[in-house]
Amino acid sequence: MSVLIQILMQGTLGGQTLRDIKPPLEMPQHLLPYFISGTVILGFVAALLWHTLQKRRQPLSTSVTDETETPLAHEVAYEKLSAIEASDWLTRGDMETYHTQIAYVLRQYIDARYQIPALELTTTGVQQAMLRAEIAAPHVERTRQLLANCDMVKFATYQPELTE
Repeated sequence: MSVLIQILMQGTLGGQTLRDIKPPLEMPQHLLPYFISGTVILGFVAALLWHTLQKRRQPLSTSVTDETETPLAHEVAYEKLSAIEASDWLTRGDMETYHTQIAYVLRQYIDARYQIPALELTTTGVQQAMLRAEIAAPHVERTRQLLANCDMVKFATYQPELTE
């Protein structure tokens, strides 16, 4: 099989001849110092802008922000537990809400006092994290028992006596 190719255009196109491509532009030597100084100035302005933004992003010093003291973790927990005790959940027999709120306050206290994310951990996870934080074993065990009892009421529909 053979293919015949015939070129129809030759030489010029509409009266124009084909030309070679243009070479890259060269920077004149007398403009080179201006280019370098412009780059340095632009870099200086960028560094100054970056420094200003970083300085603005830094938090204020603690002496300015400590105008109002934040309450201690145990004080907040005592207030919330007093509110739970004053509620009528026990008299209405709403054990689940009562125990859920107690567990929530206890987990918030552990989070605030020991920086353990207790709200995101299971009871066993809280126990292990407290042991890693070197909290006294009797306190850890008592906390585990209380959280386990609250879990029994919340998830296993256990109905404790009012004395418990």
